[in-house]
Amino acid sequence: MDSAQYLRWTRWYNLPLAHCQRPSVFGIHANNQRHFAYYRFHKRLGKGNWNRYIERYTKPRSIENTQNITFNYRASFQAAKNSASYLWELPKRIAAATSSNDLLDAWIYFRHKRKKVYHFILALKRLCEIKDVDTSDWRFQHIAKKLLKRSKYFIDLPNVCRYLGQLRATPTLDKLTMLICENLERYTPNQLGLIAGAFGHCRLHSKYLFSLLAQRLEANMHLATNQDLIAVADAFGKCMIYNYGTLASISLEIQRRLADEFVKPNVPVELFTTPNRHCMLNIQNPITVSITRPSMLELGVVEAFAATKYRDMFICDVLSQMLRYELARGRVDDVCNPNIVTRALRAYRSMKVNDIPLFVSILDHAAKQPYDYPPRCLSEVGLHLSYLLPRNLDAVAEKFAACLDELKLHLSRMDPRQLTNTAIFAYKAITSTVTKSDILSQISQAMLNHRNNMVKYDAPKMMEVLSMHNSLNEECFNTICRDIYRVISLFEPADYQRTARVLRKLRSQDLTNIKMVNMLAKHVINQHEEFSDFQYHCVARDLTLAGPPYQSLLADLWKHNRCQRGFSPKLEESLTAQSN
Repeated sequence: MDSAQYLRWTRWYNLPLAHCQRPSVFGIHANNQRHFAYYRFHKRLGKGNWNRYIERYTKPRSIENTQNITFNYRASFQAAKNSASYLWELPKRIAAATSSNDLLDAWIYFRHKRKKVYHFILALKRLCEIKDVDTSDWRFQHIAKKLLKRSKYFIDLPNVCRYLGQLRATPTLDKLTMLICENLERYTPNQLGLIAGAFGHCRLHSKYLFSLLAQRLEANMHLATNQDLIAVADAFGKCMIYNYGTLASISLEIQRRLADEFVKPNVPVELFTTPNRHCMLNIQNPITVSITRPSMLELGVVEAFAATKYRDMFICDVLSQMLRYELARGRVDDVCNPNIVTRALRAYRSMKVNDIPLFVSILDHAAKQPYDYPPRCLSEVGLHLSYLLPRNLDAVAEKFAACLDELKLHLSRMDPRQLTNTAIFAYKAITSTVTKSDILSQISQAMLNHRNNMVKYDAPKMMEVLSMHNSLNEECFNTICRDIYRVISLFEPADYQRTARVLRKLRSQDLTNIKMVNMLAKHVINQHEEFSDFQYHCVARDLTLAGPPYQSLLADLWKHNRCQRGFSPKLEESLTAQSN
């Protein structure tokens, strides 16, 4: 291309000139000045067919088109009122919304208006009250996108995080992490508890945020309420962040408050003792924080310690003493809360704390006053105690029998999860084979009432327990198989191993489900890396003997087997048996 042709093209296509000089390679002239020319087309001139060419070039906007419109006249009263009506119309529609669809439609109706910060707070609060929200909806994503742009203008950002945590808006909460980390030193212990609770509710793992939060909390541990300490400890457990130093500090603070010399009345403290660049924070009055002696309900921090496998024997001993005192009172008008008893047993069993006096006291109370325990609590209490106390002792066996007699009266009102706990309790606690078979048969019959129930429960364990004493009929077997289809995404290798073992055993009783075997084989093949060598071999062996699955699945199933000893199938014989 010569200079004259380049000049003609730049004039014809409105290209910027580089001093009307011919550019060299990479747009650099001989005098080492960098000049570039915009090429308007995405095809080379003089090449190809231009009949159906569609131009992609968009002319950049001039400065006149990028300025804000400023009118030189004032709007009429009615026009100004209509323009600003969204300031009161949107809160009205948010308050009147009875479903998430109504609220999101109300927001989208005013989507072109610049929302105030309190509009976001009202919308999130109402969505949390409605509780039926699809965070993947494009309308909610529109709200989240605008909220992220205005996030630095929120004064109470931890409260916004609390709403997002309740809505399980994990991507939005994750994008607020850096802003929270920047402002973390300004937050009070109560706000730190809100942030930790939001991340724990979404199970959002952020080591950097939790490390800063732990430093800030340890510096102001004496200002935090009992609920704040429990919220932070619970968040560490749910997010699988094992900061045992912070958990030990929380435990020491609770021990200090449990001491006899602890002062119970409110303690006025200054939450902001250092100057802050925000003038409103410098002139605010000291906040009075109510710090009291932890009650038995607030000792639920043991559950948080159990989630992180942090065994604190002092807190466990204190909770044990308080529980035994409540159980020994025996007041009719003020009975011990069975939910607290159930939660304590669950935590003790998880941490492997063998407090035999406490377990015996709970069993005595449950056997003497079973009417104080709802079926849900009584079945779970019996489940945990059957693992913790020996059934060979006559006193323990009698009390187990009394609890089971009470549970048999409520089998028709239990859901599948409670029936599973009752079945395991009966299997572990009863020594008589006849009595055990009778109770398991009643539970198997009660399972038929939940054919259309969507409750998630441990279906493999339920099938295994019912198959122990031939208490599993065909209808109950099909019902449990249908429930396994729904919860198989939650399976761990032990669940696959248990299900395959039970299916292999039930084949001798003419209870087979080839579709179930094929489905299990597909999932085992996809998750073969999660199994140990021996565990995978056992699952493959049991599925082969329970079905076997189709030839293609059978070949893929044994292709990943790394255990050379033991059972090894012959594909040709399996295919022949399947065709017959």
